[in-house]
Amino acid sequence: MSWMLNLYKTYEACEDAVGICGERQDGMLLPLGHLLTEVDIIVHLGSDGTFLRAEKTDSSSRNLICVPCTDDSESRSSKKAINFPHPLFDQIKYIATQKYRDNLKGWLNYLNRAKRYPIAAKAISAVYQYILKDSLPNDLKLHRISVKDQLFIAFCVNLSQSYENRLWCMPELWKAWIDYCLDEVISGRSSKDVCYITSQENISYTEKHPKSINRFSGNAKLITGNDGSNFTFRGRFEYPSQAVTVSYEASQKAHQALRWLISKPSCYRIGSQAIIAWAIDSVPDIAPFYKDSYDIYNIVASTDEEKLVSADSTVYVDYAVAFKKALSGYNALNILRKHKRRIAVMSTDATTKNTGRLSVTYYRELTEDEYVERIMQWHDTCKWYQPFGKTPDGHIKPGYFIGAPAFDRITLAIFGKRRKKKDESYDKIEKSFREQLLHFIFDGERIPLSILQATVGRVSNPFSFENSNAKNNIERWLDWEIALGAACALIRKYYHDDKKEVYNVELETNRDDRDYLYGRLLAIADDIESCARFKQGKTKDEVSATNAIRYMTAFAQNPFRTWNLLFTQQLNPYIQQLSGADWHMSLIREIMCKFKPREYESNVPLDGLYLLGFFAQKQKIFEERSKKKANKDVDKEENP
Repeated sequence: MSWMLNLYKTYEACEDAVGICGERQDGMLLPLGHLLTEVDIIVHLGSDGTFLRAEKTDSSSRNLICVPCTDDSESRSSKKAINFPHPLFDQIKYIATQKYRDNLKGWLNYLNRAKRYPIAAKAISAVYQYILKDSLPNDLKLHRISVKDQLFIAFCVNLSQSYENRLWCMPELWKAWIDYCLDEVISGRSSKDVCYITSQENISYTEKHPKSINRFSGNAKLITGNDGSNFTFRGRFEYPSQAVTVSYEASQKAHQALRWLISKPSCYRIGSQAIIAWAIDSVPDIAPFYKDSYDIYNIVASTDEEKLVSADSTVYVDYAVAFKKALSGYNALNILRKHKRRIAVMSTDATTKNTGRLSVTYYRELTEDEYVERIMQWHDTCKWYQPFGKTPDGHIKPGYFIGAPAFDRITLAIFGKRRKKKDESYDKIEKSFREQLLHFIFDGERIPLSILQATVGRVSNPFSFENSNAKNNIERWLDWEIALGAACALIRKYYHDDKKEVYNVELETNRDDRDYLYGRLLAIADDIESCARFKQGKTKDEVSATNAIRYMTAFAQNPFRTWNLLFTQQLNPYIQQLSGADWHMSLIREIMCKFKPREYESNVPLDGLYLLGFFAQKQKIFEERSKKKANKDVDKEENP
């Protein structure tokens, strides 16, 4: 239960953030004994309980409020739910019960005795006096509000001593409920035992724990023992408490912390799966692990003086290196402070659909130095040229950066594109693989050969990534470019870890690996056809894929036979249009001389190295051509 203890400690360290709502309503660290829910009607009362007015909330937006609750009311369900109303705000059908009035009266009596919360006492008194009149349905009808049992009611009370009349926004009311709940509701229970989280003895425990930890998992719970018929615990224990006991306070703090961390933008989620990493500290935010090197660098180096490079003005920057320098504290950067913080990485997911069960599928605890070191190791060994892709506003940003691909890009390279927007089978595979990526990064597990082969096979079929609805060729092949960059990074990582061999990101002209050389030949064939088409006056948007790209799948399976077909038949007209393509032919001869005896004639399928050779050669050609163009432009300026 170390993950529960660490969540408990995180809540205690971040108590200053309790009740503070950020950019999103559901991004609040909730007080103990509270939950977030949508409100439908707001009833305004005078300090003496006089009804003033009622108003409906805007149905077009989620109107979430902080609602006090007991462990019974928070986990209520089925036919017995009516016996467990929330203590203050609730649906009309619960407010109409005698149980609701009794609970409100008990809370008011406690506040009057304690005398620590005078404003809260007056607010609760006003609500109680109003409820005794039993006039809520009629008051709503007078304001032309259709009365339905499911309408959720919240109260505002005009108090001369308070600037805030919204009871759900009053910190004093939160504290008043927490004290009453702990002092009267929980401590009065006869069930006491050891808390497995805090090790406290003879403390009141709860068998009903918070639900809706992840809003994408519905009402799923992490801890539950309410199944007495389907053998959740039977066979080993007679009662749930014999399996584990957790105090109410520890359960609340741990679950509220987890709910808060999952709601933060730093949470990495797909459907019901949520993957989080946080520091067990008063500042839980840390550098994310699932983004690419470029994005992480721009998060870590967040100010102008901290940035080591400029993404907008520098091309082909190795962001894996820049990111490493930033995390290591270069240029007085101290985003990740040097102290003994603990970092936890955790993945949760609903076990099956609509069962109400949430499971921890991965948990790892590291020191901050270990966390940073393993991220840097991943970004240093699993890097390649990565297209910038689309900006948040949907525009394509041209160019590449050098670094590790984001999780989403790796998933695209291995499993391809979704068949449809909602693809449950794809989601299931994707979730499983994302957890596997956590093992690659934090546990040092090697990328299996099966994943590498699947990636090479997928990327060797560019047309499976084609966007037929694209406006231009850049957008049409963007997904393939992204998948190709991610595939090359995985291939490089595999050879680094499994074969102990390092392949440079830049073209290695001295490499004599058969697969690498064949990849270079394919890149030259692609460039010959592209140059000939350009000479014909055709732009990139006016032409389809080259024959080298069309034959890529066959080339990977039968390189010798497919190359002879490309070179002797498909490329011949384009070579003639380029007047013999002397530069290209010279480069082809140079590569052919590097093949070891009988390797060129071998028709054995190519492995992933051919993609490295293909990409590196294309990039080298592009860079040399860009330099020549830049030099010509300089000459024109100097000698007009």
